[in-house]
Amino acid sequence: MARIDKLSIELEAVELINIMRGLFNYSFRQLSEILDVPESVLCRYANGDILPSSETAMNIVKKLENKLELPSIMPMLIKNKGDYIDLSNVILNPYVLKLYEKRVQKVFGQHNITSVVTVATDGIPLAVVAASALRARLTIAKQYKDAGFEDFYEASYIVDSPPRRVSIYLPRELLGKKDKVLIVDDIMRTGRTIDALLSIIDEAGADIGGFSILVARQNGVLDFIRSKITAPIDVLYLQ
Repeated sequence: MARIDKLSIELEAVELINIMRGLFNYSFRQLSEILDVPESVLCRYANGDILPSSETAMNIVKKLENKLELPSIMPMLIKNKGDYIDLSNVILNPYVLKLYEKRVQKVFGQHNITSVVTVATDGIPLAVVAASALRARLTIAKQYKDAGFEDFYEASYIVDSPPRRVSIYLPRELLGKKDKVLIVDDIMRTGRTIDALLSIIDEAGADIGGFSILVARQNGVLDFIRSKITAPIDVLYLQ
Protein backbone atom coordinates (compact mmCIF):
# COMPACT_ATOMS: atom_id res chain seq x y z
CA MET A 1 0.00 0.00 0.00
CA ALA A 2 1.36 3.42 -0.98
CA ARG A 3 2.22 5.81 1.83
CA ILE A 4 -0.54 8.24 0.89
CA ASP A 5 -3.09 5.40 0.84
CA LYS A 6 -1.98 4.33 4.31
CA LEU A 7 -2.33 7.87 5.61
CA SER A 8 -5.75 8.20 3.97
CA ILE A 9 -7.14 5.08 5.65
CA GLU A 10 -5.61 6.08 9.00
CA LEU A 11 -7.22 9.54 8.85
CA GLU A 12 -10.54 8.04 7.77
CA ALA A 13 -10.53 5.75 10.80
CA VAL A 14 -10.01 8.73 13.11
CA GLU A 15 -12.77 10.65 11.34
CA LEU A 16 -15.24 7.78 11.70
CA ILE A 17 -14.44 7.47 15.41
CA ASN A 18 -15.25 11.14 15.89
CA ILE A 19 -18.41 10.88 13.78
CA MET A 20 -19.64 7.99 15.93
CA ARG A 21 -18.98 10.04 19.05
CA GLY A 22 -20.54 13.22 17.68
CA LEU A 23 -23.55 11.69 15.97
CA PHE A 24 -24.54 9.00 18.45
CA ASN A 25 -22.81 10.26 21.60
CA TYR A 26 -20.84 7.02 21.91
CA SER A 27 -18.38 6.87 24.79
CA PHE A 28 -14.86 5.56 24.34
CA ARG A 29 -15.90 2.53 26.40
CA GLN A 30 -18.71 1.72 23.95
CA LEU A 31 -16.37 2.18 21.00
CA SER A 32 -13.75 0.02 22.69
CA GLU A 33 -16.25 -2.83 22.90
CA ILE A 34 -17.11 -2.47 19.22
CA LEU A 35 -13.57 -2.03 17.92
CA ASP A 36 -11.59 -4.13 20.39
CA VAL A 37 -9.21 -1.23 20.94
CA PRO A 38 -8.39 0.10 24.45
CA GLU A 39 -10.31 3.21 25.54
CA SER A 40 -7.14 5.18 26.22
CA VAL A 41 -5.82 4.45 22.74
CA LEU A 42 -9.10 5.44 21.09
CA CYS A 43 -9.02 8.69 23.03
CA ARG A 44 -5.56 9.44 21.67
CA TYR A 45 -6.73 8.61 18.14
CA ALA A 46 -9.75 10.91 18.46
CA ASN A 47 -7.66 13.77 19.82
CA GLY A 48 -5.09 13.45 17.06
CA ASP A 49 -2.25 12.56 19.41
CA ILE A 50 -1.43 9.42 17.43
CA LEU A 51 -2.70 7.65 14.31
CA PRO A 52 -3.71 3.98 14.20
CA SER A 53 -1.57 1.60 12.19
CA SER A 54 -2.84 0.83 8.71
CA GLU A 55 -4.03 -2.61 9.83
CA THR A 56 -5.87 -1.22 12.85
CA ALA A 57 -7.30 1.60 10.76
CA MET A 58 -8.70 -0.80 8.17
CA ASN A 59 -10.32 -2.83 10.94
CA ILE A 60 -11.88 0.33 12.44
CA VAL A 61 -13.18 1.52 9.07
CA LYS A 62 -14.63 -1.89 8.25
CA LYS A 63 -16.53 -2.07 11.55
CA LEU A 64 -17.79 1.51 11.62
CA GLU A 65 -18.73 1.96 7.95
CA ASN A 66 -21.64 -0.47 8.30
CA LYS A 67 -22.96 1.46 11.30
CA LEU A 68 -22.69 4.77 9.45
CA GLU A 69 -24.43 3.97 6.17
CA LEU A 70 -26.63 7.01 5.54
CA PRO A 71 -29.71 5.14 4.22
CA SER A 72 -29.86 3.08 7.41
CA ILE A 73 -29.55 6.04 9.82
CA MET A 74 -31.77 8.49 7.91
CA PRO A 75 -34.97 7.34 9.71
CA MET A 76 -33.37 8.37 13.00
CA LEU A 77 -32.50 11.82 11.68
CA ILE A 78 -35.73 12.82 9.91
CA LYS A 79 -38.71 14.26 11.77
CA ASN A 80 -42.13 14.05 10.16
CA LYS A 81 -44.49 16.83 11.19
CA GLY A 82 -47.64 16.11 9.22
CA ASP A 83 -46.95 17.10 5.62
CA TYR A 84 -43.76 18.86 6.69
CA ILE A 85 -40.48 16.94 6.73
CA ASP A 86 -37.89 18.41 9.09
CA LEU A 87 -34.39 17.79 7.73
CA SER A 88 -32.54 20.11 10.10
CA ASN A 89 -30.82 17.14 11.77
CA VAL A 90 -29.38 16.28 8.36
CA ILE A 91 -28.52 19.45 6.47
CA LEU A 92 -27.39 21.35 9.59
CA ASN A 93 -25.41 18.51 11.17
CA PRO A 94 -21.68 18.56 10.28
CA TYR A 95 -21.27 14.87 11.10
CA VAL A 96 -24.09 13.90 8.73
CA LEU A 97 -22.69 16.18 6.03
CA LYS A 98 -19.35 14.39 6.38
CA LEU A 99 -21.13 11.08 5.77
CA TYR A 100 -22.98 12.62 2.83
CA GLU A 101 -19.67 13.71 1.34
CA LYS A 102 -18.39 10.15 1.56
CA ARG A 103 -21.62 8.82 0.04
CA VAL A 104 -21.44 11.18 -2.96
CA GLN A 105 -17.80 10.32 -3.56
CA LYS A 106 -18.58 6.59 -3.38
CA VAL A 107 -21.62 6.69 -5.70
CA PHE A 108 -20.62 9.39 -8.19
CA GLY A 109 -16.84 9.68 -7.87
CA GLN A 110 -16.18 7.79 -11.11
CA HIS A 111 -18.77 9.62 -13.24
CA ASN A 112 -16.63 12.64 -14.21
CA ILE A 113 -19.08 15.17 -12.79
CA THR A 114 -18.08 18.75 -13.65
CA SER A 115 -21.06 20.65 -12.20
CA VAL A 116 -23.32 20.14 -9.19
CA VAL A 117 -26.69 21.85 -9.68
CA THR A 118 -29.40 22.52 -7.13
CA VAL A 119 -32.27 24.94 -6.57
CA ALA A 120 -32.02 27.43 -3.70
CA THR A 121 -32.27 27.24 -0.80
CA ASP A 122 -32.60 24.06 1.29
CA GLY A 123 -30.48 21.94 -1.04
CA ILE A 124 -27.51 24.31 -0.92
CA PRO A 125 -25.64 22.73 2.06
CA LEU A 126 -25.86 19.33 0.37
CA ALA A 127 -24.79 20.72 -2.99
CA VAL A 128 -21.79 22.50 -1.46
CA VAL A 129 -20.64 19.23 0.11
CA ALA A 130 -21.25 17.29 -3.12
CA ALA A 131 -19.30 19.80 -5.19
CA SER A 132 -16.40 19.60 -2.75
CA ALA A 133 -16.46 15.78 -2.79
CA LEU A 134 -16.38 15.67 -6.59
CA ARG A 135 -14.16 18.73 -7.13
CA ALA A 136 -16.91 20.12 -9.31
CA ARG A 137 -18.35 23.59 -9.85
CA LEU A 138 -21.33 24.53 -7.70
CA THR A 139 -24.22 26.00 -9.69
CA ILE A 140 -27.38 27.22 -7.97
CA ALA A 141 -30.66 27.99 -9.73
CA LYS A 142 -32.56 30.76 -7.95
CA GLN A 143 -35.95 32.44 -8.12
CA TYR A 144 -34.29 35.71 -9.07
CA LYS A 145 -31.56 36.81 -11.45
CA ASP A 146 -28.22 37.16 -9.74
CA ALA A 147 -26.52 40.51 -10.10
CA GLY A 148 -23.29 40.23 -12.07
CA PHE A 149 -24.74 38.03 -14.79
CA GLU A 150 -26.53 39.20 -17.89
CA ASP A 151 -27.82 36.07 -19.63
CA PHE A 152 -29.84 33.33 -17.94
CA TYR A 153 -31.49 30.00 -18.55
CA GLU A 154 -35.06 30.10 -17.29
CA ALA A 155 -37.61 27.43 -16.43
CA SER A 156 -40.98 27.55 -14.67
CA TYR A 157 -43.19 25.20 -12.69
CA ILE A 158 -46.44 25.40 -10.74
CA VAL A 159 -46.63 25.06 -6.96
CA ASP A 160 -49.83 24.15 -5.14
CA SER A 161 -49.81 26.12 -1.89
CA PRO A 162 -50.67 28.80 -2.69
CA PRO A 163 -51.16 28.00 -6.41
CA ARG A 164 -48.67 30.05 -8.42
CA ARG A 165 -46.07 29.87 -11.14
CA VAL A 166 -42.45 29.87 -10.00
CA SER A 167 -39.55 30.68 -12.30
CA ILE A 168 -35.94 29.71 -11.66
CA TYR A 169 -32.89 31.26 -13.27
CA LEU A 170 -29.38 29.95 -13.83
CA PRO A 171 -26.56 32.03 -15.39
CA ARG A 172 -25.75 30.71 -18.85
CA GLU A 173 -22.02 31.11 -18.40
CA LEU A 174 -22.08 28.59 -15.53
CA LEU A 175 -23.43 25.66 -17.54
CA GLY A 176 -22.55 24.50 -21.04
CA LYS A 177 -22.24 21.61 -23.49
CA LYS A 178 -19.06 20.26 -21.95
CA ASP A 179 -20.61 19.84 -18.51
CA LYS A 180 -21.72 16.63 -16.85
CA VAL A 181 -24.21 17.46 -14.13
CA LEU A 182 -25.11 15.97 -10.79
CA ILE A 183 -28.50 17.25 -9.62
CA VAL A 184 -28.84 17.53 -5.84
CA ASP A 185 -32.25 17.83 -4.16
CA ASP A 186 -33.19 17.72 -0.50
CA ILE A 187 -36.83 16.60 -0.89
CA MET A 188 -38.49 15.39 -4.08
CA ARG A 189 -42.26 15.61 -3.65
CA THR A 190 -43.79 16.22 -7.08
CA GLY A 191 -40.68 16.22 -9.28
CA ARG A 192 -41.55 19.68 -10.65
CA THR A 193 -38.29 21.26 -9.49
CA ILE A 194 -36.28 18.40 -10.97
CA ASP A 195 -38.22 18.71 -14.22
CA ALA A 196 -37.42 22.43 -14.39
CA LEU A 197 -33.73 21.73 -13.85
CA LEU A 198 -33.79 19.04 -16.52
CA SER A 199 -35.21 21.51 -19.03
CA ILE A 200 -32.41 23.97 -18.23
CA ILE A 201 -29.74 21.29 -18.53
CA ASP A 202 -31.24 20.13 -21.81
CA GLU A 203 -31.23 23.70 -23.16
CA ALA A 204 -27.60 24.08 -22.11
CA GLY A 205 -26.70 20.89 -23.98
CA ALA A 206 -25.09 19.42 -20.86
CA ASP A 207 -25.21 15.74 -19.87
CA ILE A 208 -26.92 14.32 -16.79
CA GLY A 209 -24.37 12.46 -14.67
CA GLY A 210 -26.71 11.53 -11.85
CA PHE A 211 -29.17 12.53 -9.14
CA SER A 212 -28.52 12.70 -5.41
CA ILE A 213 -31.84 12.98 -3.55
CA LEU A 214 -32.06 13.05 0.20
CA VAL A 215 -35.76 12.24 0.58
CA ALA A 216 -38.25 11.15 -2.10
CA ARG A 217 -41.98 10.61 -1.72
CA GLN A 218 -43.29 7.18 -2.67
CA ASN A 219 -45.81 8.59 -5.12
CA GLY A 220 -44.60 7.29 -8.48
CA VAL A 221 -42.62 10.41 -9.36
CA LEU A 222 -39.29 8.67 -8.78
CA ASP A 223 -40.30 5.79 -11.05
CA PHE A 224 -41.32 8.30 -13.73
CA ILE A 225 -37.93 10.01 -13.59
CA ARG A 226 -36.15 6.67 -13.72
CA SER A 227 -38.12 5.85 -16.87
CA LYS A 228 -36.85 9.04 -18.51
CA ILE A 229 -33.24 9.12 -17.31
CA THR A 230 -30.52 6.48 -17.56
CA ALA A 231 -28.13 8.25 -15.17
CA PRO A 232 -27.74 6.80 -11.64
CA ILE A 233 -30.25 8.03 -9.05
CA ASP A 234 -29.22 7.78 -5.40
CA VAL A 235 -32.11 8.22 -2.96
CA LEU A 236 -31.19 8.09 0.71
CA TYR A 237 -34.72 7.84 2.13
CA LEU A 238 -38.08 6.91 0.62
CA GLN A 239 -40.93 8.47 2.56
